[in-house]
Amino acid sequence: MSLWGFLASVIPLDLLTGLKTTGKHLFARKATVQYPEQRLEPADRFRGMFGYSLERCNVCRACEKACPIGIIHIESHWEEYEVEGKKRKRQVIDRYDIDVKRCMFCNLCAEACPTEAVWLTTKTYEAAAYERNHALYFDKEKLMRWDGVKPFPGVKTPAEGGLPYFSLGGEKEEEQ
Repeated sequence: MSLWGFLASVIPLDLLTGLKTTGKHLFARKATVQYPEQRLEPADRFRGMFGYSLERCNVCRACEKACPIGIIHIESHWEEYEVEGKKRKRQVIDRYDIDVKRCMFCNLCAEACPTEAVWLTTKTYEAAAYERNHALYFDKEKLMRWDGVKPFPGVKTPAEGGLPYFSLGGEKEEEQ
């Protein structure tokens, strides 16, 4: 047996390799964030809390069809109205619900929307609740007010002036 073979059998070299990695990270600066006081800003393509806008939704149901797990529920009816003496029909939303506790935040619903995502996701991610069956089931009124959701600093709730609308590429559009 050679001297190198003897030393390799007595001193575990794998252990020294691991200790070298540990020693390198032991004195590096830590990346801890004191969460409630400090918050990291999510990336631009982060898919967080949903919003909803009555003005932008044209009741096409594309988001409901695009959802792979069927958590978006839309019900509507046709309503007649007159414009310049002519009768016309339009669809009116009766129910628009999202079951957020089952959502996998895939963003397929926003990509399917023909109006540049009626209720695109925002940087808001604080929607924790003690009772998830009630608190994480959002109807259209709760989606506009964000009951129980703490908005990310700088993000307005839909009721306060709309969502910061983003195009599908992630660039920020001007609010309308």
